[in-house]
Amino acid sequence: YDSQTRAWLEEVGGECLAEAGLQPGDGRQPLAQRTVMLRHSRRFGSASGIGRLARAVNARAATQAREVFGDGFADLNLLRLRGEQDGALERLLLDGFGEARGYAHYLQKLHATRPDENCPVEDSAWQTWAAGVLEAFDGFQLLCAVRRGPWGVEGLNPRIAGMLQRRGLLEADSGWYEGRPVLVVRNDYSLGLMNGDIGIALRLPEPAEAPGAAPNQVLRVAFPRNDGSGTLRFILPSRLNAVETVFAMTVHKSQGSEFAHTALILPDTLNPVLTKELLYTGITRARHWFSLIETRPGIFDEAVQRQVARRSGLMDGLSPGAEAAVWTIG
Repeated sequence: YDSQTRAWLEEVGGECLAEAGLQPGDGRQPLAQRTVMLRHSRRFGSASGIGRLARAVNARAATQAREVFGDGFADLNLLRLRGEQDGALERLLLDGFGEARGYAHYLQKLHATRPDENCPVEDSAWQTWAAGVLEAFDGFQLLCAVRRGPWGVEGLNPRIAGMLQRRGLLEADSGWYEGRPVLVVRNDYSLGLMNGDIGIALRLPEPAEAPGAAPNQVLRVAFPRNDGSGTLRFILPSRLNAVETVFAMTVHKSQGSEFAHTALILPDTLNPVLTKELLYTGITRARHWFSLIETRPGIFDEAVQRQVARRSGLMDGLSPGAEAAVWTIG
């Protein structure tokens, strides 16, 4: 900030900014005078393991970031896999670590708290149950750096469904099944669903076709409403055209979200998307616990030291004042 901006900030904020670490400006960058840097995280404490790890990654300090995992923080977990079939992966994804939970928790809650089959269709217990299952699912999310391959979204989603099926928690097949979590990947204004919304398929009662008959059980997908009411909407799967299973989600798709326990799994080969920005985004999705899953040594350390560089300026062939942006890996 230039001296005028800094003086104005001190006047309206009532704070001395001498020790705030602000970068001095010379007045030739007017856009910088209207830029705000948010330095305090309300998702996790700055002294937590997650906070220290995030700062080290953001500073591209690979050695420091690696050391944070060895400092005994209860909110951090490092899993180094010995191969693609290492059973430790299933234990972490389904059971979590310490107090941090995995995917088994939301399905256990789904089965243990389901209202009695004779509970009336209109009873609020069904809404309460569905809301509890959605809340439990928010307790854990696996993030991937890539979509394809054994360590990407496309490889891990069916694999995790198979793990849960072997535990007897899912009756999964290739289509819709109770407990399937789905991510909306395209806005659907007719249904009031936005890109990034997460829902879970549940069997819910429908009014009986004849007096005295037992209610039918129909699979519907429960989504939180986007109107701030705290209520849910239940949508037939046949009406959902742009959703995908979301046991595993890309870091890109997770932006703007947060989860109690977040696990980030890295591929076994260096990829252009593996930068400190991607790592920082994945780490900071965690509210209380963060797990790093390494499939090959060294990938995390190399990614910490790489960053997305942005360059902008006038380019040949563009009209005066036009701006083009080029993204490169540094």
